[in-house]
Amino acid sequence: MSSSNLVRVAFVPETVYGQTPTGTNYTQARFTSDSLSGSPETTESQQIRVDRLSSGQVATGLTVAGDINFELAKESSIDELIESAMYSSWVASAAVSEDLTIDTVAGTITRAAGDFNGEVIVGDIATLTGFADSNNNTQIMIVAINSATVVRFVGPDTMVDEVGAGTSFEVSDKVNIGITKKSFSMEKAFLDLTTKAINYRGMIASQMNLNVAYGEIVTGSFSFQGNDYEPVEAAGDFITNGETINPAATTNSMNGSIDMPFVVLEDTILDETVFCIQSLDMTLNNNLTPQTCIGRAAPQDYSEGTAQIEVSLTAYLANENWQLLAKKLSQQSFAIGFLIKNVDGYYGIYMPAIQVSFDDPASAGINQDVLITMSGTAKVGPLGESSLTFYRG
Repeated sequence: MSSSNLVRVAFVPETVYGQTPTGTNYTQARFTSDSLSGSPETTESQQIRVDRLSSGQVATGLTVAGDINFELAKESSIDELIESAMYSSWVASAAVSEDLTIDTVAGTITRAAGDFNGEVIVGDIATLTGFADSNNNTQIMIVAINSATVVRFVGPDTMVDEVGAGTSFEVSDKVNIGITKKSFSMEKAFLDLTTKAINYRGMIASQMNLNVAYGEIVTGSFSFQGNDYEPVEAAGDFITNGETINPAATTNSMNGSIDMPFVVLEDTILDETVFCIQSLDMTLNNNLTPQTCIGRAAPQDYSEGTAQIEVSLTAYLANENWQLLAKKLSQQSFAIGFLIKNVDGYYGIYMPAIQVSFDDPASAGINQDVLITMSGTAKVGPLGESSLTFYRG
């Protein structure tokens, strides 16, 4: 009898779609559950028999798909799977050395020389270093470029005013929605059985979901679609050619209570005393269409469609968010961004243009708070920016 505690999922990027590479190490994924499967599509025979017995069913296709559910933690396996979901790759930026002055009242950073234009854009998460006060050596989000030498920012409320010397800033690695497919070969091994595993090939992240809520670990899922699978029972059939499996990360899971230094709506940091968000969910759907061909059970490939992003947000009703009622009628978009960070690292998310719809606030009953539960989509930004950007560090 196999135990779920002894199921291992490992993956390796494919250089040719649907072909497992040789000589490349696998990455072990951390997950809370999986539903990876090669499931036949069947059709029952309609032949008529005089003895009234069924002629049975035949396999007419093969669906290779499933989810990997996870708790968000800073780790390389998550980084790789985000690339597949975003159809793009992480891009790094170089640090810029410049004397910076922080004004926390005005919410500005002023540089002594140089030009912010071309070095940062609105929504970027950047790391500040070199300040005498350690609270200022942190991550901030750029919310406006006032001039060549002045940007407006939001950051942790522990930051203080400081005139820096020998300071620098560096935009975090980021990945935008793109058009480059990144697929994986995956192996699901049952370690308490004798060399039993299932191989999945051509696995593309068709969807990514992220759930952030107060008092809970940040969770999510990657949904995959592939073009081939094979159950095997000899060790040489899966991890071959001297490849090894890099061990799973041991970083701490992130949570929606103490691991979120700031949330940004438009260009204002959300103070929980005036705009209290209870939960935020986001789903990216790549709208993959299978390419099915005569002679193949599983799809040969997949065509990517529009990167559709659905967002839901629950917040307590307050004066500061009353203006959202007008936005739902006009469908005027607004930006939202946030940072999730713990001792092991961070991820940031920025969406420049969200459009929402929701019912008017209403009383749910005695001793219950009035909430706004919004749902909508994230679209291309006003200047053509990616509708979703991930940051890491």
